[in-house]
Amino acid sequence: MNTKKYKIALDARPLSTPVSGVGRLIGEILYHFPEKEKYEFHLFSHLPFHLTHSKILALSNIVPHIGQGVFFKKGGLYFLITLPLEIQKQKFDLFWGSQQVVPFFLPKNLPIVLTYCDLVLYLYPQTMRKTAQIQQKIFQYYSVKKAHFILSISENTRKDQIQKFDYPKEFTDVSYPGIDLEEIKNFLIQEPSSYIKKLPQQFLLSVSTIEPRKNYSFLLQVFREYRNIAPHPLPWVIVGKKGWESKEFYKELESQIQTHQDIFILENINDTDLHHIYSKCSLFLFASHYEGFGIPLLEALAHNKKCLVSDIPTFHEIGFDQIEYLPTNDPKRWALKILDLLESSNIPKIDLKLFSWEKTAIKTKQAFDRFLK
Repeated sequence: MNTKKYKIALDARPLSTPVSGVGRLIGEILYHFPEKEKYEFHLFSHLPFHLTHSKILALSNIVPHIGQGVFFKKGGLYFLITLPLEIQKQKFDLFWGSQQVVPFFLPKNLPIVLTYCDLVLYLYPQTMRKTAQIQQKIFQYYSVKKAHFILSISENTRKDQIQKFDYPKEFTDVSYPGIDLEEIKNFLIQEPSSYIKKLPQQFLLSVSTIEPRKNYSFLLQVFREYRNIAPHPLPWVIVGKKGWESKEFYKELESQIQTHQDIFILENINDTDLHHIYSKCSLFLFASHYEGFGIPLLEALAHNKKCLVSDIPTFHEIGFDQIEYLPTNDPKRWALKILDLLESSNIPKIDLKLFSWEKTAIKTKQAFDRFLK
């Protein structure tokens, strides 16, 4: 008996770059998606897919569509013009808005499911570039209004999204990003890069792009306070590319690095090196103003690391009562808490089964099936 194979189109542009937040979310959902023989995913991208996503392209139910011609390399133009034109040429059963936006001019009868990651645009617009604000305001409002169902990556994001757009709750759900413990074990078996081996034996750690929403200016104040009061202060390792931050901040950061030589910034780190860094750190620091979820915190907890984080709702969804939450208004208080945690023998324990990519994929499939069956 022939079984219908559902054809799902999605915006796969994040897979054209090395593994990052949204790219990992898309890739892991595709990799762990159940009943692959029934679902054919058509991945649309303006650029060829990056080698770090090779396991996705090897799947039998993946059909890549790579941009050609004048809009090749122009992601925005590809999304606006080429993507909807390509989708109109074929018969698809559903469009997956994998990074919370959909293009104009999709077929009117095509069901749309959005994965919604955060409301930075509305809650913390000052942390975004002006041009990005304008573009996102147009597309996010349009996309939410067109969506038939929305999957948020945290309960707090879901609540904010419903409130902001007056979206019916019955057409929403929560699908947490996951963590793969077996994959982490495999990374730790592999040999790290030479410069990872040369890191200090103990250090404080932060992981994320250096940009205003991540609140590194506050963490730098914290570290300076900690350095002043600790008998034997540990160095601070930052894993993340240098993003949009003020010239003043980078000038101060560079001054601190040159003067004290106890701050290390590591960019373009692969997964093997990243997890070796997590395994070596003594304490994880994360002071974001706002997060849609917070994968670095989940990764740190997967390594059983003590954590000190900002007191925001999404972090409580991950760390429960196992870690320390503080408001980001008192660097001295954070510095003192760092000393306490470093001396503490309490190791956080959370049920990581709550955050599996299999669960994420099943939740996504359930959302699709509302419209496919």
